Amino acid sequence: MRIILFALLLLVWLSPLQGQNVELDKALGAKNAEMVKAQMGIYDDEAKTKYIREVTARLVSKLDKQLFEYEIHLVPDMSPNAFALPGGHLFITTGLIPILESEDELACIIGHEIIHSNNRHTIQQMKKSILPKLLEVPGNLIGVMNKDLGDFLTAPIETSNKLLFASYGRSFETEADDQGTQLAARAGYDPEAMIGALNRMSRSIEAATGRSEEKSYFNDHPYTPDRAKAIEKTISKIEAKKAKPISAHFLKEMDSIIFGNSPEAGIIRDNSFLHPTLNFRIRFPSNWQIDNEPSKVAGYSPDKQGAAFVSIEGNFVDPKEAGEYFIQNMESEYESKMIDAAPYLNNNTEGYLVSFADKVEGINMYAYILWVPLDGKLFKLIGIGPDTHKSDLEATAASLRALNKEEKESFTINFMRTVEAKNNESIEQLSKRTGNLLNLELTRIINSKSENEKFKHGELVKIVREYPYAIK
Repeated sequence: MRIILFALLLLVWLSPLQGQNVELDKALGAKNAEMVKAQMGIYDDEAKTKYIREVTARLVSKLDKQLFEYEIHLVPDMSPNAFALPGGHLFITTGLIPILESEDELACIIGHEIIHSNNRHTIQQMKKSILPKLLEVPGNLIGVMNKDLGDFLTAPIETSNKLLFASYGRSFETEADDQGTQLAARAGYDPEAMIGALNRMSRSIEAATGRSEEKSYFNDHPYTPDRAKAIEKTISKIEAKKAKPISAHFLKEMDSIIFGNSPEAGIIRDNSFLHPTLNFRIRFPSNWQIDNEPSKVAGYSPDKQGAAFVSIEGNFVDPKEAGEYFIQNMESEYESKMIDAAPYLNNNTEGYLVSFADKVEGINMYAYILWVPLDGKLFKLIGIGPDTHKSDLEATAASLRALNKEEKESFTINFMRTVEAKNNESIEQLSKRTGNLLNLELTRIINSKSENEKFKHGELVKIVREYPYAIK
């Protein structure tokens, strides 16, 4: 597959785009869509997904020339974002939904992403800058492992090198704004809704991060006020005819969507990772970065030289069988690097350890694979790094244990809820009455309210509530 993709990349790099050979888009899109699903997961809400897909289908039906079959997914991620992969694969995060106020805004955002994909912006960008990034290899982590483990370790690094999430550049963003707005208008949506969505998104990010958006000629994305002016210019040339929305109750359609991250995929607390469903806890060194993905959790040292991974072994239940199978299928060149392969007592549980040592670019490297049975599941722990990180890697493996009763009862989950305001009620009063957890500034922003503005009777207001999380 990698060879086929590379050949396609060379073809597109060396030939013009006007032939509209979309096989590269389809190949890259399909492969990386699966990576996104594996790393981010898919939000499990059939009704909300169906609604978003109906909006997308209405937009796609108004394309002048549809190049792909379009597919959109909701992904559980707290950052407000929407993105398009080549070949018609679209994604929208749960973190974006609370910022939106109407189906018109949702349609304008999706229309923007449809244009990125249909105009093949990723492929055009690849001709300029992305192709070399495909060839990145994290040599500082690989060298003592066999191919199977090498693929496992490089996967999160390869898919985070911005191959498909790279900034499109100002010209492509402006084109997507312009044509996406026109597409939304042709589908019967209010094109001015794009301006409201962009402004609210910008203000929300500023409030959440404490950093103001600044205009800079070195930024890939256009400055939001400049984008709004350009969109207004586009709108002035459009004869928009408003159509009946798919749903007249957007806020109710999106009621009870998750706000933030779900404990279902595990949570990070005090540099420990706790997973309620799989019933385990593991602690990483205090200064390590922790990344949580549906298929595994990973920790990285600040110098990016050391890494530890935890996943569930899907093919075996016995640690010794898993270790021996790994050794039997290991390439012969790595046999001399193996320093141990034997049963191993880890936190009073007998597992199986295979460890390696090697010198890579003058640095003594250490690595291990440890299989540990816990609560009816077989965990696979992988650690790799210079000898200077050996004690951290061993301590991380030794910290693996089942959750205690207090930890099991400590999980909570937040949802965005839509409530009705009372007449002349302030943000402060409504928040206190409804148990709103979101700070007042963000509550004002996502509801498009000024500081002293009061609500009208029956007005729908977006808030956030916390609920106990029931372990499945």
